[in-house]
Amino acid sequence: MSDKAQVSAEITQQEGGRIIFADDVVATIASLAAADVPGVAGMSGGVVEGFTEKLGKKSLTKGVKVEVGQEEAAIDISVLIQYGFRN
Repeated sequence: MSDKAQVSAEITQQEGGRIIFADDVVATIASLAAADVPGVAGMSGGVVEGFTEKLGKKSLTKGVKVEVGQEEAAIDISVLIQYGFRN
């Protein structure tokens, strides 16, 4: 016999609980993930986001629009690509 212990990855689902993620949380995660993509120079926001940034309020979710549903999420990201970047 082997000395190695077997590990089970079985997950049982129980009823009664629900996890809800706020739109801002999903937008922050999407923004951080997009910033890690090679060639992405920054996020592109709209006129209102640019105006509030000039007032001193910096938004981590600039250029990210999120709609969180019951079972899925839709994420629109506006990015600035580095000039001349090739994959």
